[in-house]
Amino acid sequence: MQRLPKASYLLWSFFIIYAFLWVLTPSLVRFVTPMDSTEGAMWGQVLQWGYPRDPWFNALLTKFALWVSGDQDWSVYLLSQLMVLLAIWSVWRLGRIILKNDYLALVAVIILVAIQYYNLGVVDFNDNACELGLWPLMFLYFYRSLTTNRLKHWLYLGVIAGVGMMAKYYTAVPLVTMFLFMLFDKSNHCFFKEYKIYLALIIVFAISTPHAIWLFVYDFVPIQFSLSVLHRSADTASLFTKHFGYGIDFFFAQIGTFMGAVAVFLFGYFGKVKNNKLNDKPVISQYDHRFLFYVGIAPFLLTVLISMTTGWRIYTMWGIPLLSMWGVILLAWTKPVLTKAKVYRVMFVAGLVTVLLITGYSISLSRSKTSSANYPARAIAKIMTESWHERYHTPLRYVAGYNRPVSYMARYSQDRPEGLIDFNPALNPALNMKDLREKGAVFI
Repeated sequence: MQRLPKASYLLWSFFIIYAFLWVLTPSLVRFVTPMDSTEGAMWGQVLQWGYPRDPWFNALLTKFALWVSGDQDWSVYLLSQLMVLLAIWSVWRLGRIILKNDYLALVAVIILVAIQYYNLGVVDFNDNACELGLWPLMFLYFYRSLTTNRLKHWLYLGVIAGVGMMAKYYTAVPLVTMFLFMLFDKSNHCFFKEYKIYLALIIVFAISTPHAIWLFVYDFVPIQFSLSVLHRSADTASLFTKHFGYGIDFFFAQIGTFMGAVAVFLFGYFGKVKNNKLNDKPVISQYDHRFLFYVGIAPFLLTVLISMTTGWRIYTMWGIPLLSMWGVILLAWTKPVLTKAKVYRVMFVAGLVTVLLITGYSISLSRSKTSSANYPARAIAKIMTESWHERYHTPLRYVAGYNRPVSYMARYSQDRPEGLIDFNPALNPALNMKDLREKGAVFI
């Protein structure tokens, strides 16, 4: 009987093709990048230590990708898939350690493709996509730091956690649960007596300090924006809805999102096991079970608790980084015994799901008359810029108006103007209003 290829070969063969398809498809079927990606490109035109909606990491990556590609949209879609691959690699490495079998780790990551957060949800590269890649990487080096206590792992952890905070403040939630794991698990108390963890914390603060100073200078604009989004509908929602309904909706939305991965897993769970089994039932230590709870389940539960306590409405897509470890948790709980046939079944179903999603996505956009994917931003930006040149014979430096049209014009005008969002200088603190008054702007 022909032996099953190495798990690493199957993993990367599948996901390189997967990433290629998810870069190619939106590049072909979309006329413009999604809104968050477009906005990130606009912010990235002027590098700052912060922006009206988020810290700086998202805008920096977007600017770099567009610079490398010569301002081509495919590079933004590639960014999203690089984050997916980073998440896959991190979960794979951690799964190999905890599950103690490469094929179990392979299944734990392959089933994630049935979660929309690993495909449709990250076509729009944004802060959530950044977290998708950074959180599993942070969990991997957190585990390595605790189990090896090597200085380099603690330093890596500090860098990743600091960058994660500069991707989105939501990274504070898993950092809290990681601290709770160290606090409540007595076997981790020894690390508080050493200098390595404090070096990691210093790195986190060092990476975050420029942004913290920027927040004080510019009146905490992104935090004000985040709070305004969280409090939407607060005036009209009932007390029950605010303190129970929002949290319950978020809870079941994440559970429902993971059901696709469970369905793919079940195709490989059942079946006869003869002499060609690939593993024995994995023996997971109690320490590893506790670790998986604190990094995989606790951030999810803490998010629900925060919503119920504060009355904040937390949107489903903000949960993009929450489910990455759930595949490993599922296998650690069920302890399946795999065979060659089971592995191939899981991969086949995962591939079929991918093909169906790509087909459905392409058809829906090609037929849609209302999707922003078909918005003629390039043509409008060209007309706008050429009209400005004909009238004023100078480059277009600024464009002002509401967020969506301004973002598209700033992105696709050949002059790459800066945006004055909602005609409000506070929403783009780095914008030079004196220069705008002198050089003029297109007002939409």
